[in-house]
Amino acid sequence: MVEQPAHTRYVASSILASAIPVMLPRRVALAITLHHIFEAGERVVVAVSGGPDSLALLSVLREIVPAFPLHLTVAHFDHGWRPDSQADCDFVASMAATWGYEFRTARAADDLPHTENAARAARYAFLRQTAADTESTAIALGHTQDDQVETLLLHLLRGSGSKGLGAMRRREGDLARPLLDSSRADIEAYLAQLHLTPIRDATNDDPRFTRNRLRQQLMPAIDAFDPAAHNLLARTADILGEEDRFIEAQLANLPDDIATNREAFARLPPALQRRVIRRLVPDAGFLEVERLRRGDSPKPSEAAATSSRPQVSVKICVCDPATFKARDQVGHLDADLVRLPLVVGHRKPGDRMRALGLQQAKKLQDILVDAHVPRHLRDTLPLVSDGEEIVWIPGVTIAETKRVTPATRRQLHLEIDRS
Repeated sequence: MVEQPAHTRYVASSILASAIPVMLPRRVALAITLHHIFEAGERVVVAVSGGPDSLALLSVLREIVPAFPLHLTVAHFDHGWRPDSQADCDFVASMAATWGYEFRTARAADDLPHTENAARAARYAFLRQTAADTESTAIALGHTQDDQVETLLLHLLRGSGSKGLGAMRRREGDLARPLLDSSRADIEAYLAQLHLTPIRDATNDDPRFTRNRLRQQLMPAIDAFDPAAHNLLARTADILGEEDRFIEAQLANLPDDIATNREAFARLPPALQRRVIRRLVPDAGFLEVERLRRGDSPKPSEAAATSSRPQVSVKICVCDPATFKARDQVGHLDADLVRLPLVVGHRKPGDRMRALGLQQAKKLQDILVDAHVPRHLRDTLPLVSDGEEIVWIPGVTIAETKRVTPATRRQLHLEIDRS
């Protein structure tokens, strides 16, 4: 999906932001058209937790469908972390029935780790399976401008470059975020005006989660410093996102052997040098990237660790899917579903994966046993993960949620490089 330049978007956004809450559906409809978030007639899975943002998302899409046709399916994932979580599911099911939409739901496995990453991976796996089952090409998420600002600040505090600071996009592969230009205050005002009462999840206030602490402690200080900070930070995320896409386009035009051509690599701007290195060593930290970029010799202990660490080689291919086998030493994934960068690691206690053909995630230990992987090899077996989940175990299986299907437009060809 192609978006308009930031300066064009923010002229429109500044006008839209002044509208009263009742105009929210019209503003979202304009954003959908302006940013090409959906195609008319597209089949969309709407992720609804029952909270304010997702309830407003479903209501807004329902209001604009007569003017902008979409085929909606409501999906709810129960993490099972609260004793009363079934009530959330019942509430969303009731809203879907009242408004005449198909409803899909699933509950997380009992041993799902209580971490943000584990919850996100399980939730997205369910949403993508629902999309596949309903032949939907988009998953609508209720992320707002506040979420965008929080994501930008979290990445900034982690020392991210422009790739991380670009934060979320309005349309990114199958993920769509129609509310990304709407504030949380707009959402609350819209719901109040329609007398819609959302579910208030107490875990959203739990200070054990990093995002919640940022929301409770840092954001009020920023708002007090400058009331316009939200809009300015959201604009910054958009600008950095555009610059990230430009750098990625430049990276795609470089020769495949650029990393081995010292003279050509040295002539690249530092920004491109870092991207080239991160493409080859996705899990490298900043200091390691800088050392490799400058050609410094690592310490013996670091060199040994780096040389023994397997890496994943990734390229776009047009291989015949009919030749794919899950237990190949070469992996093939849907490029538009994979959340780069890819990282190679080894198994950890509690690891789970939704392997090819499975309806839900399964303990990695059980997958390896079922595949007859010898016990002495299981801890050293390379596992390839993207930003969401384990996507490939060479010689064992791939992720069901990232597999190549007839709808795949681009394929990733993966190989493990142990040299």
